Amino acid sequence: MDVSQLEPAERDPKKLRATAFKIVIFMVISGFFLNYAYSKYRERTADSKRPSIETRITEPEVELLTADGVARNIQDLKGRVTMVLTMPSVPNPESKPTLEALREVMDAFKDAPEKPTILIFVLDGSNAEPEKMSGVLSEYGQEPEVWRVVADDDAKTSLRSFSKTKMRFNRVPTEKEGVFDYDTRLVLLDQHLFVRGVPGETDGWDFETVVEMEKKFEKAKAKSPDEELRPLPMTTPKLREILIESIEYLYANPNEKGQE
Repeated sequence: MDVSQLEPAERDPKKLRATAFKIVIFMVISGFFLNYAYSKYRERTADSKRPSIETRITEPEVELLTADGVARNIQDLKGRVTMVLTMPSVPNPESKPTLEALREVMDAFKDAPEKPTILIFVLDGSNAEPEKMSGVLSEYGQEPEVWRVVADDDAKTSLRSFSKTKMRFNRVPTEKEGVFDYDTRLVLLDQHLFVRGVPGETDGWDFETVVEMEKKFEKAKAKSPDEELRPLPMTTPKLREILIESIEYLYANPNEKGQE
């Protein structure tokens, strides 16, 4: 086709403004309906024990090493309910709320026919010296309940990317002057490697944030003892209870629609 005779189209400022205005209106209306739909979804699922589905782990190349030195792949976790967390061999004090919740969950399932697997991203671990990880692992149980993935110099880059984009931890672990800054949340994986959140929410299991909310609430109550304060939407015991109920739900519904 000969395009040599074509001339540039004339731009009409009024038409351009009208088009832009229509696009803005469309975006506002779409946002409103999306927000409305999400609000209705939260209302429907607020009393449900079904943990929300966030994303699915499809990465096949993450090496796991059990405490007895057996190499595994993360896909080997299929068929298990798994609780995942990151920590160095000497956990920071900020990890305490999550670790206490972890112990309570494992205690709740100690006599159950099935118990959760624990996957620990050991931030300063090394396959060459696995005995240094024994203290981290023995806190929470014995094989096959506790697995680990180490983060020595060769693995740190891939681990950081994996924990951020796949596991949905909020921040990438970093080390400064020998102290690790890392996401202390707990991540729950179902039998099909879906990341599962708090029922009716898209949030993960952030015990640290809940504890901080409780501390602020107690300070406000002490400062204004006569003032009636709005109750906290979440407490540590309540979040622990919801986590246990969510795991029980996954065991009772291992093949629910939408997972496979």
